[in-house]
Amino acid sequence: MANSLTIIEQKGLCSIQDLGRDSAQHLGFSGGGASDEFSFLFANQLLGNNYNAPALEVTLGQISLRCNEKCSLVITGADCDASINELPIKNNLVKQLNTGDVLTLKLPRIGLHSYIAFSGGIACQHFMDSGAQTHSELALGLCSPALKVGSEIHLCSGAETALFNTVKEPAVPHFHSSSTLTLRFMPSELWQQLSLKKQNFFLSQSYEILPQSNRMGYRLSSDVLFCAEQSSVLVSTKQQPKPLSKQLSKPVCYGSIQLPDNGQPIVLMKERQTIGGYPVLGTVMKTDLFRLSQKKPGEHIRFSTISIEQAQLQLHAFYQKFKSQK
Repeated sequence: MANSLTIIEQKGLCSIQDLGRDSAQHLGFSGGGASDEFSFLFANQLLGNNYNAPALEVTLGQISLRCNEKCSLVITGADCDASINELPIKNNLVKQLNTGDVLTLKLPRIGLHSYIAFSGGIACQHFMDSGAQTHSELALGLCSPALKVGSEIHLCSGAETALFNTVKEPAVPHFHSSSTLTLRFMPSELWQQLSLKKQNFFLSQSYEILPQSNRMGYRLSSDVLFCAEQSSVLVSTKQQPKPLSKQLSKPVCYGSIQLPDNGQPIVLMKERQTIGGYPVLGTVMKTDLFRLSQKKPGEHIRFSTISIEQAQLQLHAFYQKFKSQK
C-alpha cells in the first residue's frame, strides 16, 4: 500500500497542484496549476523529483498533517513557521517524517502559498494529463476530491527515500522581492492605440491589491480611475468613470490585464475564466505572475512594458534552470 498522510487540522486552503493543463481552455476549462511555479519547481528540484510531480499548495498555512508511514518532503514558498512534532524546521531543506510524526504550518509571515512536495510526488486522479485541482474540475468530479480534515494524501512509490544532493546548481531562493513588485506586460493592440499621455499615466500609478483577489484574478485599486477609450478622460475617485464600449466575449489568457467599467484593473491568474468581454491592456509575463501570486492584499504593485521577445527569453531561461537538472 502506498505511503500516505492524513489531514488532522485545516483552516486555510489546501489543494493538489502541478503545472496545470496546457490545452484545456478551448474546452472551457482553466489551465489551473501551481500559483507560484518557482516555489513548486524548486521543491521538486530539491527532492530530485520529476519537475511536474504533484505537490500540495497550502494557502494561508494553518494545516497539520500526520504521517502514516516514513516519507521525505520539502517545504518552499511562504514562510509558515513549519514544525515537525512542534520542533521548528526551515523551508527549502529536505526533511524526513517518521510514522506518527505531525507536520504543522501556521499563518505565513511572508507570502501566501506554501508548497509541500514529497519524494516521488502525490498519487492523484488526473484529467487532461494533470492532477491539478480547480473549482471546475472539483465540481465535475474530474480530479481527486477536495482536501479537508480527514482526507488521506497518498504518495507515489519511492516516497520513503529522497535523492539528497542531486541539485548541482540550486535555483536562486530570492526569487520573490519584498519591495514593490513591478509587473512587466506585453502591450495589446488597445494599448498601442492609447495616447502617450495615457500610457505614461497608467505606468506612473501605484496599485493596491484588494482583498477580493484570489486564484482567479488579482483585483487592483489606485487613487485615480482609468478609462481606455480614446474619447474618455482620466477621472478622480470622486467621479464615476465613463462606461467602456461593450465588446463581444473573446478568449482571455493567463496574465491578461482587464479593465472593467469601474476603471480598476484585474490581472487574470491560474483559475481565470476562459473568455471575457472587458478591454485588455496587455499580458503580464509569466515569471512576474508567479511573484504576484505571493503578494497579499494591501501590498502595492506597478506596471511596465516589455517586448514579447524579451519575455520569451526570460521565460525560457526560467524553465531551463529547473529542467536542465533532470
